[in-house]
Amino acid sequence: MKYILPFVMALVILAGITLAITPFVFDFFFPIKENVIREADPEAAEDALNVWFLSPKANFRDVEAARQRSQTKSTAWFVFKVKRDAVERFISAKKLVQLDLNDEILNTTFFANSPPFDWWQPKSLGRSSYFKGIDQGRHLALIYNAETESGALVSSISANMGDKKP
Repeated sequence: MKYILPFVMALVILAGITLAITPFVFDFFFPIKENVIREADPEAAEDALNVWFLSPKANFRDVEAARQRSQTKSTAWFVFKVKRDAVERFISAKKLVQLDLNDEILNTTFFANSPPFDWWQPKSLGRSSYFKGIDQGRHLALIYNAETESGALVSSISANMGDKKP
């Protein structure tokens, strides 16, 4: 009976040490792949856009989304259709500024590390301007075509919040 308490203590200490080192061992043998682009569930992406655009009844349609995460940066791409008033509210709420859209901006902002999906074609919106801004450290770039009610949004955030480059 006098050996039960030391045995239980040794067992608890061993269990604690095992639980503490398990994540490091798993990370060593089964590392998580960084920079993997994952396509999002369209319904979940639609719900996220509704919340983000502050328009729970905006009726987003044909939503496609993808996300890429690494230790230094997280980027998300969205393609959607929605009425103009929801986009106008989003632009004014996030204080986005309208800038000229050229091939350099398309390549550095919209096509840099772009997702390998057929639906990501922001150039097909046929716009000569885009909206850009920063919301809570997140860099936003939006192209919207009011005639077709189609939009493409890129959102990125760096682990280094002092980084001003999107």
